[in-house]
Amino acid sequence: MKLFGLNITRHTAPPAQKSSPSALWLRGDDADNTSSTLGNAYQQVVWVYRAINAIAEQIANIPFLFSAGERGRETLITNGPLLDFYEQPHPCMNRFQYWELRIIWLMLRGECFRVPIYEGRKLARILMLDPAQVQHIVENHELVGWRYTGAGRQAPINSQIFLPEEVWFEKMPNPFDFWRGFPPLYLADIAARTDFAAASFMRGFIENNADLGVIVKTDQQLSAEQHAQVLTALRERKRRAGTADRPLLLCGGAEVIKPDLSSADLQFLENRKFSRAEICAAFGVPEEIITSTDHNKYDVMQGARLNFIENRILPLCSRLEAEENRTTIPALVKSLGEASLGPSPIENQKSKIENVIGWFDTDSLPIMQEARRNRLSTAKAGFDMGIPVNELNRLFDLGFKSLPWGNTGYLPKNLVPTGTITQNNPAQ
Repeated sequence: MKLFGLNITRHTAPPAQKSSPSALWLRGDDADNTSSTLGNAYQQVVWVYRAINAIAEQIANIPFLFSAGERGRETLITNGPLLDFYEQPHPCMNRFQYWELRIIWLMLRGECFRVPIYEGRKLARILMLDPAQVQHIVENHELVGWRYTGAGRQAPINSQIFLPEEVWFEKMPNPFDFWRGFPPLYLADIAARTDFAAASFMRGFIENNADLGVIVKTDQQLSAEQHAQVLTALRERKRRAGTADRPLLLCGGAEVIKPDLSSADLQFLENRKFSRAEICAAFGVPEEIITSTDHNKYDVMQGARLNFIENRILPLCSRLEAEENRTTIPALVKSLGEASLGPSPIENQKSKIENVIGWFDTDSLPIMQEARRNRLSTAKAGFDMGIPVNELNRLFDLGFKSLPWGNTGYLPKNLVPTGTITQNNPAQ
């Protein structure tokens, strides 16, 4: 522009480009400017992340099979639209993420919301919603809907109200709220905050060159200028971790006092172990599953692994199977019709469409196969004692079919009686 005959121009400096956190970290700069307040335990506490993902990853890696009629491999569905849908229930989600996200929401929020999306009469995909953004609507002591408030344009679906039958809702048991679930993370909250505070203390201690700071003691009252000068000298002295601090020279009779760690501060590493144990207990995951120490021997880890599968994974699989056979699979089979059974050689397909069920093949896990081999060895000892095969199959859950001759007990041929014990003469 022209002002009083002079050309005046304004040059705008280009905005400064901020380096990404990874680039700052590679250069050795401090890339984390966040506070030491715990905002999301799943993102900030390693034990919470590993405990939840250990459960989710284990369940996601168990084959989920389908069968028509009686549960078993003789009526197994090996191909068809039903299996194709579970391979990718959503364009942005494969079958592993489908099971992992369900477990993660159950562990974090105690509940999982799935919305089926139809194209005509055909079930096209399944959408999972954040339970924190869903509120229940109750009128006259009855659930009449779910109000979803998405986070703007980043939400997977617009904010709206769903009818109860339009949402597949599953939850963990909650004795204090009839409508919502009880998350295991609620119990691990204090332990997670304690562990995060201990980790933040360790980080600050290490980044400060294992120095808790100094105290400057003087006999005279310092002026504002002298106070600022001392603080500036102390700040100039400190460097980042791994670099020696600069020497410091103070005049006027000032004395530098260095505080020491107390006995309580020195125990924070042990306290972190207790916090880790509490977090693992809240999620039902043995410590040997998510961490490895010198005290974990092979037999101990093997027993912990079996305990984890039998007492944590199998109950969750049964819970998922019951919910899947109640909601998803009937809706899929109804929308896909006879094609859901695929070209498998199953007789009377029309009569068995409604009997399609899905189940986790937990017997395919190597540790469960080893456990079954141990039960089979025990059953063999019982068979040698004359116990029928069908009875042993029922007691030890061997997974065999009922045999026609299995109700008869057998004894080895070479056994001969040696005598009978009587009450009057035991030696007779």
